[in-house]
Amino acid sequence: MFSNLIDTLLGSRFWALFQKEFAQILRNRQLVIQLLVPPTVFLMLFGFALSPDFQNLKVGITDYSKSSASREFVEIFNQTDAFVISRYYANEEDMIADLAKGSLTVGISIPPEFADDIAKRRTVEVQTLYDAVDANTASIASSYISQLVSDYNLRHRNKRGDAVAFQRNQVQVQTSVFYNPGLETSWFIVSGVFGILLTVIGSQAAASLVVREKEAGTIEQLIMTPASNTEVILAKVCPLLVLLTVDVLIALSVAKLAFGVPLRGNLLVFLMIAVLYFWVGISIGILIASYSKSEQQTQLTAFFVNPPLTLLCGATTPISSMPTFVQWLTYLDPLRYFIEVCRGILLKGVGIETLWHQVLILLMFATVLMTLSIRQFRRQLG
Repeated sequence: MFSNLIDTLLGSRFWALFQKEFAQILRNRQLVIQLLVPPTVFLMLFGFALSPDFQNLKVGITDYSKSSASREFVEIFNQTDAFVISRYYANEEDMIADLAKGSLTVGISIPPEFADDIAKRRTVEVQTLYDAVDANTASIASSYISQLVSDYNLRHRNKRGDAVAFQRNQVQVQTSVFYNPGLETSWFIVSGVFGILLTVIGSQAAASLVVREKEAGTIEQLIMTPASNTEVILAKVCPLLVLLTVDVLIALSVAKLAFGVPLRGNLLVFLMIAVLYFWVGISIGILIASYSKSEQQTQLTAFFVNPPLTLLCGATTPISSMPTFVQWLTYLDPLRYFIEVCRGILLKGVGIETLWHQVLILLMFATVLMTLSIRQFRRQLG
């Protein structure tokens, strides 16, 4: 059955168009270089050059003590704009699961003996868990929390007037760093630049191919073939998917060799989701080309489309550091969800059971944008 399917594919009009488009791309040496070389160069430049800042980080609280003393301690996170208490958890396991999903940056676990130890002036340890995918954010957050806890200890000692207790910290922070124990800042940048490069390159390459066909007048020749409009578009898209997949493998190799970025998740799952996202980027490019009459106009239009996508995705700057209304806009950016997939699979080692939400949204974007692309392409041919 599988061999029959292959024979049918190889004898189809789509396969003939696919071969024609693939050969045309390979003959265009400039386009091939544009597809394969910039990801390698730009990945290294972005990885070395960029470093993000933050504010309004989401904090999760697991309060096993459930006492007035623990609630007083939790209030220290409301004393600064650096943190926002996102949720209270019944157990630490649920809080760690949200760290893996990226819903939290910091998790605080208060032990059940907290109030008793405070009352008896014994030292008590509070567990702090950090999502260190963004190493810069985790480092600064750790410093902020240490300062907040120090201020809490100082106020508590001064309130009691205990000269002996003044010599030691009653509340101590025990730190656990997740996903990036070496606090490598480049891991955050590199894993985010994946999506930026593939978006820009994929959309511009697709737009360039379609516009060149229009300028050369070969679009009219394609109308005369027995192939449907959908087959024509798919034949243009599939060679780009192949080359962009090669881009991903090159980028993964560079990330590993140059920056030590791990691949903790499943490579096949990552590639499948990447291909799904390529459909989104290529569809954007075809839409741009459909409304453009020349390659120069295409580049100008892409200039207004790609920068917002790359700025709102959280690739180089944490979304939590953006104004609230801008954070809402990021939900309309498909690149945001692919960046979350990249960091989830590469750095956290999570699978489709955790990332299904992002995958579903990407599938919706791909379906809608490709449908719009085909519809607009048909209007042009008509």
